[in-house]
Amino acid sequence: MKKQYVIFMLLLAVAFGACDRREIEIFTDKNEIYFEKFYIDEVYPGLAQADSTVASFFFYPDGTKDIEAALTVLLSGDTLKENREFQLKVVEEETTANPEEYTIDPAYVFHTNTVNKDSNDVRDVIKIKFHRSDRIESMPNGVTLVVEIIPNEYLKLGQIERTRAKLILTTVADRPTWWNKEVENNLLGDYSGKKYKLFLNEIDKKAEMSEELIAKHPDRAIQLTLEFKNWLLNQDPVILDEDEEPMEVAL
Repeated sequence: MKKQYVIFMLLLAVAFGACDRREIEIFTDKNEIYFEKFYIDEVYPGLAQADSTVASFFFYPDGTKDIEAALTVLLSGDTLKENREFQLKVVEEETTANPEEYTIDPAYVFHTNTVNKDSNDVRDVIKIKFHRSDRIESMPNGVTLVVEIIPNEYLKLGQIERTRAKLILTTVADRPTWWNKEVENNLLGDYSGKKYKLFLNEIDKKAEMSEELIAKHPDRAIQLTLEFKNWLLNQDPVILDEDEEPMEVAL
């Protein structure tokens, strides 16, 4: 009986050992990378919508020829023990930008120790270079560049809806949501793209003005507006707005 018990315990230990080995294999995942933004709407559970990254010369000083657009890349699987390179390719059939309007690096690097403290995501950031061209000046909707991650031995493709990224290059900007009727009547006056660009380039260089700033720190919003007003008053010749009238603020 004792002999049978010993044999039984040995078999049990072997069985549990096999289970442990199987569990280790199950939870040892290969690394996969994918972009943070969805290139197309999420299939399942279908909550995320397609998004793009906009790079605009509008927010840079006049004469700027080259800018960069940041893309966040996520990693799943085991923790990286060393930096891993990966490459991007241009999806030609979905790209309207000309080759001289962008630069794709020969390789990008996903670095180790890139855990986001707020979300526990493992992420890194890469940058795409864009170059100003004459034709973009007359294209209000800009041009598009679609890139796709190329899998390799160490980094496989992750969620299919996020293996591509769409970037838009333009020279204009949408009217900010904070520039509403209240701002028109009490602060900066009527909106125009020219006025917004001057305000950012000359006064609000850190882009402080926002809905939150106006609501919680109206004194700072007023200060920025007064600085802009004084700057306009000191310009000779007088700066004309898009309607060919002198540019003014409401305050």
